[in-house]
Amino acid sequence: MDNISLFHLIFGLNGKNSILDYLMISGAESLIYLAIGLSCLLAFRGKVSEKKAFLLTLISFPIMVVIIKSIHIFFFEARPFVTYDILPLISYLHEDASFPSRHASTIAVIAFAYSYYKSKWTPLFLFLMLWIGFSRIFVGVHYPLDILGGFGTGLASVAISIQLKKLLNGLFIQSLKS
Repeated sequence: MDNISLFHLIFGLNGKNSILDYLMISGAESLIYLAIGLSCLLAFRGKVSEKKAFLLTLISFPIMVVIIKSIHIFFFEARPFVTYDILPLISYLHEDASFPSRHASTIAVIAFAYSYYKSKWTPLFLFLMLWIGFSRIFVGVHYPLDILGGFGTGLASVAISIQLKKLLNGLFIQSLKS
C-alpha cells in the first residue's frame, strides 16, 4: 500500500466513532504538550536517567530544527488537506510543509532520549509517540511518510547529540590531561 492510499485509509476512519475522534484530536493537538510537560517534570522529580534524558532532549531539539529546516530547503510536500481539499478534524490553517512532521520529530526526540538512558518512562513515551503520529494522520494534517520521517528525524537528532556529547566529553578529558 502506498503513502496516499494508507493516508486515505486512516483518514477515512474518522467520523465513525466520537470517542475515537476525541482521542485522535487530543493526540494531534495537545498530547505533545503533555509529553513535553512530563519530560520537564521528570527533569526535576525523576531519577538520574530521567535528568540525563531531559538534557539529551534539550541538546537534540536545536539539531532537530536544523535537520527539518534543511529538508525544507530541498523538499516541499503540501499537507494532505491542501492537496486533496479535505477538511481536517482540527483547526489547522497553516499550509506549510508536511514532511517531516514536527510533532512526530519532537515526540521522537523525547522517546528516543528516554530510551537511550533506559528510563522506566520509555514505554510511555514510545506509546505517546505512536499515538501522536497516528493521530496526525487520522485528523488529516500529515501523510504516513511524514510521520515516519519525523520519527527518523527525531532518532537522527538524538544520535547526533549522543555523538556530539561523546566528542565534547573526549575533548574535555583530553584538555584535563594536558
